[in-house]
Amino acid sequence: MTKAIQNEKVQDLFVALDRDSRIDLKHYPIMIRQQEDRLIFEGTVVNIAAKKLALRIAQRVCGECPIVDRLRVVASHMEDGQLRAEVVNTLMGEPVFLDYGFRLKYESSYETWRVSKSKIDEQIDIEVHDGVVTLTGRVGSLTHRRLAEVLVWWTAGCELVENRLRVVPPEKENDGELTDAVRMVLEKDPLVHSSQISIAVDHGEVTLNGFVTSEEERQLAVMDTWYVPGVREVVDRIQSGH
Repeated sequence: MTKAIQNEKVQDLFVALDRDSRIDLKHYPIMIRQQEDRLIFEGTVVNIAAKKLALRIAQRVCGECPIVDRLRVVASHMEDGQLRAEVVNTLMGEPVFLDYGFRLKYESSYETWRVSKSKIDEQIDIEVHDGVVTLTGRVGSLTHRRLAEVLVWWTAGCELVENRLRVVPPEKENDGELTDAVRMVLEKDPLVHSSQISIAVDHGEVTLNGFVTSEEERQLAVMDTWYVPGVREVVDRIQSGH
């Protein structure tokens, strides 16, 4: 792809991004830089939905052009030490990860917080720097990989999650597993009555149906779904009492 064509594509991309009100470029501008054959996305967006929508639009407009995602999500400021403690306490306290080992990474050294008790030595390493949380290690299922990322996103002060966890043994993406992951995430939110919501997934597009008691709960359910890695679009058909 020539530089001239790339520039034209970038202009088309900004037009497409501006058309989607959920991204809100006016208040949350996105910077796009060209580096060789890649487009680098930088800036801070209003929420996880805006981040994912922006990247999906970029893939549609720019085709096969590689995209480097460095978009952050608005979060309250938190010092690295406090964010690190919040993340490790959240993940270690999650029942799904009770047999997992946990280590904190500081530059080139590691501090062990819990030794793995699992048969396949499942372990999560956590690194925090300037609001960015990086997860490395190995997990036992794709659902566990998704859940770990969501729980970190939910942590106050987290602006970006770099999920580099490996699934051992490897699993292929499929709609059934993604449905289970979305269900698990909704069940983890104490403010959402997940049993009242049905989930249908078609190639990463998630449709939510059901009835909840308030508009706030409906919005929470939709946003919770957006947090799940692999979700490309959320179709909201939930009805609320108010």
